[in-house]
Amino acid sequence: MMIIAVVGSGGKTTRIHKLAKYYRSLGKKVFVTTTTHMKKEPETVIPTYAKDLLNPLNENGYCMAGTLTTTKGAPIQKIGTLPKDLYDQVVKEADITLIEADGSRGMPAKVPADYEPVIPENVDEIHIVIGMSALGKTAKEVVHRLCLADDDLEIKEDTTITPLHLQKLLKKGYLEPLREQHNDTKIKVYPGQADTLYQRVIARFLQEEKDVTQIKEDWFKIQPKLVIFGAGHVAIQLLQIAKFLDFYTIMIDDREEFADPEKLPQADEVYCRDFHNIEDILPEQDNVFYVVVTRGHANDRLCAETVLRRSYLYLGMIGSKGKVAKTFETMKEEGYSKEQISTIHAPIGLKIGARTPEEIAISIAAEMVEIKNQETESTMSKELFETKESGVLCIITKKSGSSPRGVGSMMLVTKDGIIGSIGGGNLEKTVMEEAMSIKEIIKKEYDLSNAKSATLGMICGGKNEILYVPVE
Repeated sequence: MMIIAVVGSGGKTTRIHKLAKYYRSLGKKVFVTTTTHMKKEPETVIPTYAKDLLNPLNENGYCMAGTLTTTKGAPIQKIGTLPKDLYDQVVKEADITLIEADGSRGMPAKVPADYEPVIPENVDEIHIVIGMSALGKTAKEVVHRLCLADDDLEIKEDTTITPLHLQKLLKKGYLEPLREQHNDTKIKVYPGQADTLYQRVIARFLQEEKDVTQIKEDWFKIQPKLVIFGAGHVAIQLLQIAKFLDFYTIMIDDREEFADPEKLPQADEVYCRDFHNIEDILPEQDNVFYVVVTRGHANDRLCAETVLRRSYLYLGMIGSKGKVAKTFETMKEEGYSKEQISTIHAPIGLKIGARTPEEIAISIAAEMVEIKNQETESTMSKELFETKESGVLCIITKKSGSSPRGVGSMMLVTKDGIIGSIGGGNLEKTVMEEAMSIKEIIKKEYDLSNAKSATLGMICGGKNEILYVPVE
């Protein structure tokens, strides 16, 4: 007989169903109930006698039960605590008893009151759940009983919740008091609602109770999007280079014969729009690159002015010095400030003496790369950003010397191969091989100095620190 209490917030019921499915697959008789309140499900038993619980438990190997606590006609019916005599009889008969022992009003995080959670006697394990969906949201949106937060938690109503906030909530609200009260009980964190790769990594750090400040959210930004206004010769050449650089590309032109998806197969999105009507198709994220290369300066100015009203990482506009100066003067007359106009890269591209469309495209791409690498340590490929694969994530957390990739570069080692890269070569091969046996978060240092680099097949010197994080 084993009793497991599931407490916390943001995925308790999901955790209970996952455990029930697992133990039932082993042929165990599973009983599910609550010491607080829990959503009533279709198969939930509201018992009168012990046989109402024992019959389904013995016949089907599963029983979920409680007392009905909501009034008839309520939108969500809930169950409450069973009478002790019924509870005791079923627990003796069940192999596994799973108890939802906390309430959070559907919020992913919680500051528990002194009387919470409600842990039953003779519990064998306590699983603490916390929802990763709280990350990036304000505390008033996602933290239950926020009024109980003390100064140590550093959480106010308008606080944006970070991994460190969640770690403090877990430690002070649950781990420390529960370990003091139940010092002979196995107590472990099982984060829920982890959807993105970033959330999955933070979940693992919380589960292993490792310092979450080792992880930077900026490392998990997807490669920037590139919006190209115009689909002429320069735009087409830039599109090809941008895809090689792994940008997500959006092409916009006001001519149907140019804005043709079949003629622009490398573009992720293609739109034929009047440049007066483009707001709804521009990305909402802030790390966007905009390149203005339309067929005329009136449209160039229109597109630039549209972008100036948004967040962006780069805005470049084609044109000679004279025509650019005239355009800027017109924009000043229309009320745009000198500071706003100074953010426009025009004439566009690095000064490499470019003449042909191909050369101009290279100069633009080079300028974009320069800006991108000034603003971010590293960015992820779309494939890695969107992956749901399990494996071991390998992240460069420190570097010195001329190692091939920057801090924040990462690759996911799965059972079928790798997604992403930390620089290639024998170093990547060595890390990939070592990742296959990693079971918990660990850091390793690789010396690429001239004295030792031969063993890794490296000519350049330097050192890399690799953080290995198993993700599910």
